[in-house]
Amino acid sequence: MRVLVIGSTGYLGYWVTRSLSEAGHQVVELSRRGHARHGTGIVGDVTATHLGLGPEALEELSDVTAVVSCFGSVDWDLDPSALVNLHVTGTRNVLNTAAELPNVQRVVHTSSLLALGRAEGLVGNRELAVGQTFRNWYEYAKYRGEAVARRERRVPVSVVRFGPLLGPAPAELVPRTGGPLQALPNLLQGMPLFLEHGGRYPVHVGDVAAAGQVVAELALAAEAPDVCTYFDPARPTLARVLHELCQPWNVVPRLVEGGTRGRWLQRQAVRRLGLAASTLEYASPLPTLDPQVLDALPRPVPAERPGYISATADILRDARRVLLPVDAEVSLR
Repeated sequence: MRVLVIGSTGYLGYWVTRSLSEAGHQVVELSRRGHARHGTGIVGDVTATHLGLGPEALEELSDVTAVVSCFGSVDWDLDPSALVNLHVTGTRNVLNTAAELPNVQRVVHTSSLLALGRAEGLVGNRELAVGQTFRNWYEYAKYRGEAVARRERRVPVSVVRFGPLLGPAPAELVPRTGGPLQALPNLLQGMPLFLEHGGRYPVHVGDVAAAGQVVAELALAAEAPDVCTYFDPARPTLARVLHELCQPWNVVPRLVEGGTRGRWLQRQAVRRLGLAASTLEYASPLPTLDPQVLDALPRPVPAERPGYISATADILRDARRVLLPVDAEVSLR
């Protein structure tokens, strides 16, 4: 099969294209720079009509049988309008283009469990609009993007939701914003982090390599679920994740039990402590998921790599990325 992967140069996209390539399939990698690691690269832009592709480029994609959409920004501090436009307009453009390609049999849309916002009660795969509120614009953007994908009727779409993804990959691809890794520089410097129940709740983290394989299998499947969810079935807690991330530095993170007042005080001190506001977004539990959400995944479900959480930090330590403030790191590129 020939598969178009949009957002192929990202953390998840790297593993999606690798899984497809290793399975013997042809991969077309679309990104803003046209770089490719496991297939043929083309330059495109999800915010543009037809993904910024001209008639000749679209004709070259006429034999594509599946489209994977794993683009997006995990920078929760991005300008709200830009964040929503990227995820909503980008999703529409991907679906419009896929619907015009004559041989596309399936689109896989990668979403996030954060699209559920502050949903209350037990939530399964099919729930999306449940009267939830949102902690930040990223959650709202992912919600809107998934809603667009669910409404598509011209081509079959499978939505797959992920929690925070961790695991070894080229160091430059590992995101340090929008997830537990964002708190790592502060924890390594001994700063406390106030968490409800001391962080003893699951954040539905998963191994990015296994996630990439799940996406690849959905793209190739003759039949696939409309919506499914992947995370590590062991459901490691946030406290455990943060301890494992600090392990390569032999640091024990200072995780402080804090309820609403503790989190409020922490937010007030954000600027003084040098924390980005989004560092605190996992300070309270995510929505409660139905235990059966994993049953919809294609079988067999790939296993997580042993030690994938601490191995993520090993790579960042060796690349000396973590101890730099995020803003300083960006300015050095």
